[in-house]
Amino acid sequence: MRWGMKISKTIDLTKRVVDLAYKRPRGWKSLIYNSAMLKFKKTGPLMMPVHISIEPANTCNALCPVCETGKNEMTRKKGRLDIDLFKRLIDEVWPTTSSLMYYFMGEPFLNKHSYEMIRYARERGIFVETCTNGDLVNPEAVIYSDINQISFQLGGMDPETHHRYRVNSDLNKVHKNLYKLIEERRKCPKSNVKVEVGFIVMRHNEHQVDEFLKWAKEIGVDRATVVDPCVRNMLEAHAYLPKDRKYWFYDEEAYQNGVLKPKIIPNNECRWIWHSIQLNWNGDAVPCCRDPLGKHILGNVFENGFKQVWNGEKARKFRERVLTRQDKISLCKLCSGYGTPTLKESIPAEIPMQLFKK
Repeated sequence: MRWGMKISKTIDLTKRVVDLAYKRPRGWKSLIYNSAMLKFKKTGPLMMPVHISIEPANTCNALCPVCETGKNEMTRKKGRLDIDLFKRLIDEVWPTTSSLMYYFMGEPFLNKHSYEMIRYARERGIFVETCTNGDLVNPEAVIYSDINQISFQLGGMDPETHHRYRVNSDLNKVHKNLYKLIEERRKCPKSNVKVEVGFIVMRHNEHQVDEFLKWAKEIGVDRATVVDPCVRNMLEAHAYLPKDRKYWFYDEEAYQNGVLKPKIIPNNECRWIWHSIQLNWNGDAVPCCRDPLGKHILGNVFENGFKQVWNGEKARKFRERVLTRQDKISLCKLCSGYGTPTLKESIPAEIPMQLFKK
């Protein structure tokens, strides 16, 4: 049986490699090469990553009580991504970057240059996506940025429930911006923008999940997702995790014993960090989004260049720790792993850029 499973996995892997080599989407060589490096437990030098996540700002208006930014536990210096440094970064990485997550520990649209930066990456054919609380979105500017996917993340279906988590967010304003964006997209059939709504399911709003899914279908978004809750400790778990445990990715038995840990614990393997990297607003690189406070800085891409950081000594040593002592890495303790990034093909932005209010 084991041999049968191994043969089946080998056949599936071979098919994927052949398919990538035939279609040749952006980043296909990097994906194959870096996957092979991981398979043979090599930490580098790697080819460039296919996925990059970058932080537009580490400040936010919503004041969410679980987020380090929202509960004022952000120990990193507060700031916003510089547009010129962003453009310089994109000029370096665009040939192999399949997708860019324009989001991290803050509200992206607090950065007044967000639409222009997104547009710059889109004109180079990078698939760009973001998440937002929706309060500060300029619907017309979103269309002309040509972002591939924008997700409005809600905390409830009525203002009272929404404010339990999105403390300083105005649900009426969020709805207004969302509906306007859907309307603007209808006016622009060449737009590549896809609109998503996410519902952060917690104890105080789990009774509204069905209502959310029905509403999302009625308003005509492209996708609706129920977002599993993410907490940092047992105190937050008791306060916010829903009673219906089908929404949990945490181990229920461990929870009963007062321990917070995921159901699936990676064992000295993380495919994600062989293919992706997280960049803070000031250019500091950390392994992934599980390091919001910047405790594992691998280098600064604005000061030293992206390639030097990606294949630098600190990055390679961190990958070595993942391969040998992952259970000792703090940021891995509440993570189930993110797998391998999907190569996302995207037509470069073609809609003429127009003047809009930033």
